[in-house]
Amino acid sequence: MLVFLYARSLALWQSRSHGRCLPPGPKGLPLLGNVLDLRKGRQWLTFNKLRETYGPILYFEAFRQPIVVLGSPDAVLEYLDRRSANTSDRLRTPSISLAGHEWSFALMPYGPGWRCQRRIFWQYFHPGTIDKYRPMQLAAMRTFLERVARNPDRLDEYIQYTFTAAILKMAYGIDVKDEKDEMLTYIDTGLQGSRELVVGGFMVDFFPVLRHMPSFFPGCGFQRLFAKWSEDNKLLRDMPFRRYKDAVNRNKTPACILTDIVSTAEDDVKESPGDLETIANDVMSTIYIAGSDTTSSVLKTFCLAMSLYPDVQQKAHAELDSVVGRDRLPDFYDRGSLTYLDALIKESLRWMNVTPLGLAHSTTEDDEFGGYFIPAGSVVMGNIWACMHDPEIYEDPHVFRPERFIQYGKLNSDVRDPYEFVFGYGRRICPGRYFGDAALFINIAAMLHVFDITPPVDDNGKEIKIEPRMLDCVVSRPKDSRCRIEPRGPWAETLIHTADREPAM
Repeated sequence: MLVFLYARSLALWQSRSHGRCLPPGPKGLPLLGNVLDLRKGRQWLTFNKLRETYGPILYFEAFRQPIVVLGSPDAVLEYLDRRSANTSDRLRTPSISLAGHEWSFALMPYGPGWRCQRRIFWQYFHPGTIDKYRPMQLAAMRTFLERVARNPDRLDEYIQYTFTAAILKMAYGIDVKDEKDEMLTYIDTGLQGSRELVVGGFMVDFFPVLRHMPSFFPGCGFQRLFAKWSEDNKLLRDMPFRRYKDAVNRNKTPACILTDIVSTAEDDVKESPGDLETIANDVMSTIYIAGSDTTSSVLKTFCLAMSLYPDVQQKAHAELDSVVGRDRLPDFYDRGSLTYLDALIKESLRWMNVTPLGLAHSTTEDDEFGGYFIPAGSVVMGNIWACMHDPEIYEDPHVFRPERFIQYGKLNSDVRDPYEFVFGYGRRICPGRYFGDAALFINIAAMLHVFDITPPVDDNGKEIKIEPRMLDCVVSRPKDSRCRIEPRGPWAETLIHTADREPAM
C-alpha cells in the first residue's frame, strides 16, 4: 500500500512539474527542511552567500512550505515584475492575523479586497496628485530644520516625528503638537511589531494548530508577544481615527484624504465587505505605517553616510550653494538642476536599503522559471540587498559613492537604478512611491543645505567610529546612526529660524 501511494504521489508530481526539477539549494533536514537556515539573522547576507554556490535562484523548504529566493537583478525583475500575473499574491500566515495585521492591504492576498484598497490609495498618490502635497511637505521640512537646530541630539526623534506628523496631517487632518504627543507614541509602539514579521520567523506559521495552544504550552511563548503586538497595532490603527471622529462630531470635519474618501469613494468600495469608514481607515493606516517608517529609515541612512563620507557632503554642499544660493532654502523646482543630490539619494537607497528582502510574494499557480519548477503557493523573495550590492553592477558596492550614477554631468541611465527595486515590483509596487520620493528629496536637500553632518564625539571630544550595520528586521535601518549636526554658518542659522515662520508656497 505504501509503495502504491508513493508511486501515485510521484506520478502526480511528474504531471505537475512536467519533469522539471526544483531550483537548487542547501539540503534540508527531515521534516524541518531548511528552517534553521531561514532563522539566521540578516537573512539577505546568508542568501547572498549561498548564491555563490547555487546560483541566483535558490530553493528552500520549511515544513513543506516551498520558498524561492531570487538573488540577481535580472531574475528579480523578470519574475516579480514582468511576470507579476502569477507572483502578486501574499501568503497569509497565522502570525499576520495574530499580530492584528490582517487589515493592511500591503499584506493582503491578491484579490478583490486588495484591489479595492489599492485603487483608493492610488487615487490620492498617483503622479498627478503629488504637487498638491508640496506645501504640507515644505512646512514639515521647515519645522524639522528648526527643531534639529535647536536640539541636534534628538535628531532620530525629530526624523520620525517629521514624517509621521506630516502624514497624519495629510491623511486625518490631525495636527500633532510636538514629538511628545501621545499619538506618536501609539504609532511608534505599533510599528515595533510590524518590523518583526519575517518569513520563517515563527513556528506557528508552519504549525498553525499552535495558535490555539495556551502560552504556557512548550514552544507557545509567542502567544504573549503576539497579544502585545495585536493590542499595540489596534491602538496604532484606532487612535488617529478616533481623533478624526471627535473632530467630525464637533462639526469640525478636517480637510484631509479620509474626508475625501468618505464623501466621494462610495463607488470604489460598494462591492467590498465592511463599513466605508473602516475601509478608509485601513487605507489611511497603511499610509503612515508604510510611509513614515521607510522614509525615516532612509533619512537616518543618509545622515550616517554623510558623517562617514565628508567628501560626498562637500560636493553636495557646493552644488546646493551654486544652484540654490544662501538666501533661501531648496524647493522642489530645484531638483532638475541638482544632479549630484539626485545621485546621492539613489545611493542612499542602494547603500543600506531599508527593505533588504522586500515583502515576500507568493505564486498562485504552478510555474516555470529559469528552467526550474516553481510550485503554486511558493513564497518568493527578491534579495534587494544582493541586487544593490552586486559587484558586477556596482563597483565597490560597500562604498557610498553617488558618482556611480553620474556621467558627463548627468544621471547615467545605463547604471541600474535603485528605484527599480526599492519600492517593490509589478502589481505589488508601492503606490506611495512618488510621495515618498518627494519627501526624501526636499528633506535631504534642506538638511544638506543648512547643516554640516559629522561623526559623533565622546565626552572627551574624541571621534566615535560608527560601523555601518543594518538591523535585522523587515524595515531595516542603521543600528547606529549617531552624528553631529551643526549649522553651516550664520547665514544657515538665519535661514533655519526665519523659514519656519514663512508660509509654504
